Amino acid sequence: MTSPRQRRGHRPPPRKKACQGCTKSKVRCDLEKPTCSRCRSLARPCEYPSHPPVVTPPAELNYTAPTEPVLPIFSSSQLDTMPIPLANFSSSAWTPRQPRRQASNTVREEISGLDLTLVDLVPSEDAVIIRDRWLRPYILPPLGQNEVPKTYHPFTLQFISRILSTYPRCMMRDGEVPPIIHRLQVTGGRMPRALANCYSLVRMWEQAAVGSEALVVETVEKEMERLENEDRTRSNDIDLLATFQAYLIYSIMLYFSPLGDSPNVTDKVMITLMEMAFRTARNGLFCAAEISHTKPSWESWIVAAAKRRSIFTMYLFCSVYNADKLLPNFIADEMTGVFAPEAKLLWEASTRETWEKEYDRHLLQWQDGMLEISELWRSAETGTPRRRERIGRWIKTVDEFGMMMFGVTTHVHGC
Repeated sequence: MTSPRQRRGHRPPPRKKACQGCTKSKVRCDLEKPTCSRCRSLARPCEYPSHPPVVTPPAELNYTAPTEPVLPIFSSSQLDTMPIPLANFSSSAWTPRQPRRQASNTVREEISGLDLTLVDLVPSEDAVIIRDRWLRPYILPPLGQNEVPKTYHPFTLQFISRILSTYPRCMMRDGEVPPIIHRLQVTGGRMPRALANCYSLVRMWEQAAVGSEALVVETVEKEMERLENEDRTRSNDIDLLATFQAYLIYSIMLYFSPLGDSPNVTDKVMITLMEMAFRTARNGLFCAAEISHTKPSWESWIVAAAKRRSIFTMYLFCSVYNADKLLPNFIADEMTGVFAPEAKLLWEASTRETWEKEYDRHLLQWQDGMLEISELWRSAETGTPRRRERIGRWIKTVDEFGMMMFGVTTHVHGC
C-alpha cells in the first residue's frame, strides 16, 4: 500500500493529444501515427504536438537537525587575559566621516587681505538725534508740529519679538551670524574682542547648567559694563560697530530669553544702547562712493551696510520695549534718506570679485537712486505706481532681513 506522500509524488502519464489539423477543425482524431485517417483522406500533413519530457520527482532528502554547537568554557582568569578583537575599519561597510569643507585658497587670500579698518564713510549730521531718541516719548513735539505716534498691532509686535529673539541663537555655531553681523567680521582670524566674547557668552547663556544661572548673569552684566566703558575710548569704525552689535545682542538676549532671576532690560540699558548707536552712526552710515552713485571699496561697504542693519534692528527693539512700557513710538525721521537693506547677493558675497560684479549690476539696476528706508513709510507717494515699482524692484533682491523690514513697515504704513 502506497503512503500518502508517495501518492502525492505520483503523476499520471500525460494525456495523448489530437493532431494539430484535427484540433484546429475541432473533430475527433483517431490518433494514428504517423498520419491519422482524417489527414490521410484530406492529403494534408499530419503533425502531433510534442510532449515535454516527464520529470521524475527527486528522491526525498533525509533531513537531519543540526546539533547544537559546543561552546568552549573559559575560566575568569582566561577571560581577563583574552585579547578582544577590534572592528575591521578597512571594511567597505564603514565610511570615515568626511572633514568639513575648507575654504578655497582664493577665498582665504581674499579674507586675509581684507582690512575693515580702512573705510571711507561720510560722517552723519543727524547721529546726535539717535542718542537722544529715548527722550521722544517724554517730551512734547515742537510748536506747530503735530507728531502722531506709530500704531503697532499686537501681532506685529509679536512678529518682531519672535524674529529678534532668534538673533542670539544664530551665534550658537561657529561661522554662523545673525543678519546684523557680516560674515567677514568674524572670519579670517581677526574677530573683534567684543564679538568673540559675545559668541562665548551667548553659548554660556543658552546652555547654562541648573544652578549656574547667577554666575552666567553676572558674567554677562560685567561684559556689558566693560563694553559701555570701553566704547568711550574707541575711535575705530569696525571696533565701535562690533561693540554696539555685541551690546545689542546682549540686550535682546536679556529681554527675550531671561535666565533665572536675571534682571530685565532697564531704561539705563536702552539709553546706553542708543549712545552706542550714536557713536557708531556718527562716523557715517554711507560710503562716500554711495553718495556719488559709484562703486565703493568692499571694506567700506561691509562696514556701512552692517551699521545700517544694526541700527534698524535697534529701532525695532526699541519699538517693542516702548510698547511693553506703554510708551508711544514715533517715526525715526533722523533715518530719512538711509538706504534700505541691501540685496542678498551683495550681503552674502564671499569674494571681492563676486561682490564687485554684483555691485556693478546693482548700480545698473538703481540708476534712479537706491531705495531709501523712508520710502517704506507712509507719505503722499505711498501706493503710487512709481513707488510700488521701486519697492517691487527692491523686494526681488533682498534677503530675509529685508523681507522682515518690509513686513513690519507694510503693516504699520501700508504700501
